[in-house]
Amino acid sequence: MNQRIEKDRLVEYLPHKGKMFLLSRVTQHDVEKLSITVETDISEDFIFYEKELDGIPNWCTFEIMAQAISALTGIHDNFYGIEPKAGCILSVIGFESNIEVFKAGTTIKAAAVEEYRDDESHIYRYKCAAYVSPEATETAVEATITVMQTEDIETILNR
Repeated sequence: MNQRIEKDRLVEYLPHKGKMFLLSRVTQHDVEKLSITVETDISEDFIFYEKELDGIPNWCTFEIMAQAISALTGIHDNFYGIEPKAGCILSVIGFESNIEVFKAGTTIKAAAVEEYRDDESHIYRYKCAAYVSPEATETAVEATITVMQTEDIETILNR
């Protein structure tokens, strides 16, 4: 399963809406290998755009990578007929970047692959990377993101 998913259909798989919906498209996904590659087009309208930088700071890529994970989860759950759950980031570790700013006009490619799964606690860990362009092979940002799914996000937020 490797079909491209454009933004107008991709919004069905993520809880993010409006300006917080950061992904432009999915270019690759595999629900069996639990991997995904997405693209995000950076413009002056992008929620994290900073005029003085004419782009977005590198730290913003962790949210793009997290939304890639959310997209993969939504696609996976839809494919297997699983009721969607809310999720949240538990940690971002090993964040390394060799670029400070992704300039306006750039298309960031981000990839995520599941490394760890605990279905009992609903905690999952992904190795993630971001690239300066869809054609780039040199990693611009790397991080490991741990997420948790829950049926009741309110319970977690009120603890």
